[in-house]
Amino acid sequence: MSKFTDFLTATERCVVQCKSMLEYEQEKRQALLSDDMDRLEDMIQAQQAAIMKLESLEKQRLEAQEKAGYHKLSAEEIIALLEDGPDKTELTRQSVELKQTLEEIRVQNDSALEIARMNLQIIETLATGKDQKERQGVYKPVQGSGAKFQGTSSFDKKY
Repeated sequence: MSKFTDFLTATERCVVQCKSMLEYEQEKRQALLSDDMDRLEDMIQAQQAAIMKLESLEKQRLEAQEKAGYHKLSAEEIIALLEDGPDKTELTRQSVELKQTLEEIRVQNDSALEIARMNLQIIETLATGKDQKERQGVYKPVQGSGAKFQGTSSFDKKY
C-alpha cells in the first residue's frame, strides 16, 4: 500500500465514523421529541464513545497525511496539488461527503438543543405555575373586592 492509499483509508474511516455519529444525533433528537429519557441517555453515552473513537481515527488520519507528505494542508489544498486521477477523485468524494455529514450533524444537534430548550421552558413554566398556585393558598383575595367595602365598617351602628 502506498502512503497516499493509507491516507485515503484513514480519511474514509473518519467519514464512516462521522456517518455513525449522524445516526446517533438523529436518534438523540427523536428521543427528545418522544420524551424517552432512557433512550436519550443511551444515545448520549453512545455519542461520547463515538467521539472518542473519532478522535483516535483523526489522529491516525493526521499521521497518515503527514507520512504522505501533506503535513498541515487542508483537503482542498491537497486536492489542488494532486494530478487528475483516482486518488484525486476519491479524496474529493471523501471531502464532500465529510463536509455534508458534518453539516447535517450540526443541523441535527442545533435542532436537538432547541427541543431540549423548549422542554426545559415547559418544565419551568409548569413548575412556576404550580408554585404560584401553592403560594396563593386557600385564602386569596376576591377580584374587585377592594373598592366595594372601602370606607365602611363591618360592624353595624346601633343608636
